[in-house]
Amino acid sequence: MNFEISHTLPADRDTVLAIMLDAEYYKFCQAHHSGVDRIEMLQQEDQGNIVRRRVLYQPKPIIRRIGPKEIPPDAMAWTEESTLDKAAYRLRFTNVAAKDWVRKRLANSGTIELRAAGPDRTTRVVAGELKVKFPILGGIAERIIYGKAKDILDEEARVFEKYLRERKAK
Repeated sequence: MNFEISHTLPADRDTVLAIMLDAEYYKFCQAHHSGVDRIEMLQQEDQGNIVRRRVLYQPKPIIRRIGPKEIPPDAMAWTEESTLDKAAYRLRFTNVAAKDWVRKRLANSGTIELRAAGPDRTTRVVAGELKVKFPILGGIAERIIYGKAKDILDEEARVFEKYLRERKAK
């Protein structure tokens, strides 16, 4: 399934970009985002106009059991492996599932583009493809995962606004 999720953030593109590269922002998200158990900047390598990074996301579980089988809390954790072109305000990502059995069945990649939306406003557009390779139920799983991802991104946009307000207050 192809997808696109947009949010308008209350800051110019350079500020949004700077916050995306701020390790403290991910610590703030960890503390204030109710939809995730863990968000952590694992690695960031700035090469001038290009930044390579790895960010771990572990959403709160939405399915705890399938029949008698317990689903571990980190079953849907993934690492965003991305390359950010600062001059183009564009990030290309591949989300790599933490568990092998999930990685064999799930593929997700795309872009995050920051578009100027007026003074002190930026539209963040997350677009990409989500594929679940599972007979018959793959399409249903894609819609469930997309819904959860949208919820995570919706709340992350609210957390971004809170972080920005607190940062300005300092």
